[in-house]
Amino acid sequence: MTELFLYQTVHLCDGRPRLVEAHAARLAEAARTLFGCRYAPDIGALEERLAALAQAERYPQAVSGFVRIELTADGTERLRPGGLSYYHGYALRSLRPDACAVCYELPFADLPTSAREAANELARRQAELSGAETAIRCDPDGTCRTADDAPLFAVRGRTLFTAPAAPSVERDLALRAIRSAELELHEEPLAREMLAHMDELFYVDHRGVTALARCDGTPYMALIAEKVASAMERLF
Repeated sequence: MTELFLYQTVHLCDGRPRLVEAHAARLAEAARTLFGCRYAPDIGALEERLAALAQAERYPQAVSGFVRIELTADGTERLRPGGLSYYHGYALRSLRPDACAVCYELPFADLPTSAREAANELARRQAELSGAETAIRCDPDGTCRTADDAPLFAVRGRTLFTAPAAPSVERDLALRAIRSAELELHEEPLAREMLAHMDELFYVDHRGVTALARCDGTPYMALIAEKVASAMERLF
């Protein structure tokens, strides 16, 4: 039997977990919507447990680390190590993958489920068959949504574009950083055919900012992506 669960990945820097209350709120909303159960952890205690797991896993202080919170259909919470970063805090990652657009829809609701995670892994495999490393998810109508299941942003000049989407911790953080950097933001449908006319494409997840090198053969820069990454870290 395939297990269905909800998940969030928390960023820890200097041993301290970030945005735990926002992650817990996202899980609480999803648990209520999908499982009909209540999730209301004591935030201070949850932060302590996240930090304790990172310490038990001997996460180094010089770089960031990640811990996953998983919530099963019966309301059971579990914490799992989520790996390490090469960076201290949110940063523009030096890795710049190639991407290709893949048309697919998520199963059921736009919630952080294991089914969604599996669907995005299949999309990534499909991208690899095309010689890319990252899948940009497109709806059947051609609207681009995410890159590797993270909020996708397109840049032209100093203006950023992103499709309207359900709230997520990382998307909300990116929007705050964009505003603090005094960049112009348009939340509107991002058509697949517009990607070739953009200067940059990047996505934001629990690790930080990843700028794409190419998408379907079109090359991109990473100047605004670097500004956004710096602005994200300054929020802390």
